Amino acid sequence: MCPRHEPQDDFEDDYGPSKSDQKKSMDRLQALGERLGEMRDDQLRKLPLEESLLHALIELKRLKAHEAVRRHKQFIGKLMRHADEAAILNALNPLRSPALQRQLDLLLERLLQQGDELLSEVLQRYPAADRHTLRQLVRLARKEVETVAADVAVSDATHPARHKLWIYLRELAALAS
Repeated sequence: MCPRHEPQDDFEDDYGPSKSDQKKSMDRLQALGERLGEMRDDQLRKLPLEESLLHALIELKRLKAHEAVRRHKQFIGKLMRHADEAAILNALNPLRSPALQRQLDLLLERLLQQGDELLSEVLQRYPAADRHTLRQLVRLARKEVETVAADVAVSDATHPARHKLWIYLRELAALAS
């Protein structure tokens, strides 16, 4: 049988994320870019932003026409694809509060233990959350925890799905504030 006609078990893995998942990710980055656009120039300069993104965010404040603002926000979203999202969220971090950090850690642990039962509570707490994305991240992280040996130390290198879930929860908390 030729390779083209062989059955494939991992159909989704071959093609990467779906187009709708990519669009949701881009919308999330654009929303983060819009949030950055509302900040003062001196605050923006303190963030780890590329020069082109910094200039685009400063330029956004100058625009007045609705359509120009909309197009420029899309451009900022495009620039955000190449930015280090984790570094920006760390710098923005309204989560620097140890109490809020601890709440997110507890929420992550509860999600890993309870799974889909806790999703509605998270969706109420963070309205920007996407049910499908959150459910998928939780299921991947739970599956990963089950497959990894219990004696391995918890780290992002050994738990990439757990780390993705953690990043997603941080983004939601940052967007909610």
